Amino acid sequence: MEDGKVNMMIGGMPDTVFDCVIYYIHDSRDRNVVSLVCRRWYEIDALTRKHVTIALCYTTTPQQLWRRFQHLESLKLKGTPSPVMFKLLPEDWGGYAAPWVEKIAKSFSCMKELHFRRMIVRDSDLELLAQSRGRALHVLKLDNCSGFSTDGLLHVGRSCKYVLIASL
Repeated sequence: MEDGKVNMMIGGMPDTVFDCVIYYIHDSRDRNVVSLVCRRWYEIDALTRKHVTIALCYTTTPQQLWRRFQHLESLKLKGTPSPVMFKLLPEDWGGYAAPWVEKIAKSFSCMKELHFRRMIVRDSDLELLAQSRGRALHVLKLDNCSGFSTDGLLHVGRSCKYVLIASL
């Protein structure tokens, strides 16, 4: 086979078949396994994945997330590990949302759902998020988050007219 045809056929299956099938694979674990098959499937996964959950915000950077998933619509980001809730780690351990909010504001134009869990979200973060993604944001969840006040929520209320779910 010529080199051009090798790229079009992977394991006897044309890319177009996989392009159609990938949209029906929703479980993140299945998508992770599929993306390990070859470079082309990794690229297709990166272009088509709509939701990512990051179990600990320090395991990756906002820039790495952007490089791989530029068309992301939904992000669940967990900050401090649960031992902080039981006083096993210091309260100021980390989990700041600021670097994530800055990258989301600049780069993630498709972002519709955002869920922060156990993170420190400041009023300035909510203001930046409301100004940059206010019209596109449909879901905003701040689960066990701290660092914000009613002033930050006021920015969200004024700018995010299409938020259908706001969970605190």
